[in-house]
Amino acid sequence: MTSALKVVLLVLKVQDKILLDHINLDLRRGGIHLILGPNGAGKTLLLRCMAGVLQPSSGHVVLGDPRPPMPLSWTPLSHTLPFAFTVEELVLMGRYPWHQGFPGKSDHIAARHALDRVGMPHFADRIYNSLSRGEQTRVDMARAIASDSQLMLFDEPFANLDIDASLQMTALFAELAREGRTLVLSHHDLYSARDLATDLVFLRRGKLVAAGPCPALFTPDMIRQTYDVEARVHEDASTGAWFIRFQNPSL
Repeated sequence: MTSALKVVLLVLKVQDKILLDHINLDLRRGGIHLILGPNGAGKTLLLRCMAGVLQPSSGHVVLGDPRPPMPLSWTPLSHTLPFAFTVEELVLMGRYPWHQGFPGKSDHIAARHALDRVGMPHFADRIYNSLSRGEQTRVDMARAIASDSQLMLFDEPFANLDIDASLQMTALFAELAREGRTLVLSHHDLYSARDLATDLVFLRRGKLVAAGPCPALFTPDMIRQTYDVEARVHEDASTGAWFIRFQNPSL
């Protein structure tokens, strides 16, 4: 297996509280890795450590391909910006390691192509802050795509998307993975996890529960261990269609 990223004995401590507890991960290249877990499990903190935004207390992160100029892209949740950047200006920021503040024709082509891939080709001249949260999220995805980075980290990229946009982005993420890019994202929606992921990472209270291929790990037992809920997966043997139901045994 060719690694895109390794996390080695990573610990994150704030004051006397351990928020991430000796996390070991080896994420293969070219997959869609979903980080799953209940609120407070440490999903965003782990992503921020992977991205180099947050310094762990001990342990380290190793990139499988650290070549410049853009070894990875980091896309946090969308938020209002302090300046009135246009959509194209924001997407071009993903190209900064390439153009160093002086974007050329190839950079503008890459930005427009990225906007086309997220289904927003006519939004280039719009002001980013005027967009809805879901539209901003898709622009943020375009910025990551335009960077040409092979390792893409996203914090809850589906949080603000409607159902149609979610289906479009699920298909786009699969395309990016087939192109050889590695996508790592935090995710809350277990209903869509099996259709989206090639690999899963389960966290609970800052500890790694399990990590591995989605078909092997997306089981009622693993969901029970991680979330304290009962899961029932129903699959039609003739069509392959499936659905899942959850129940809290204490209710």
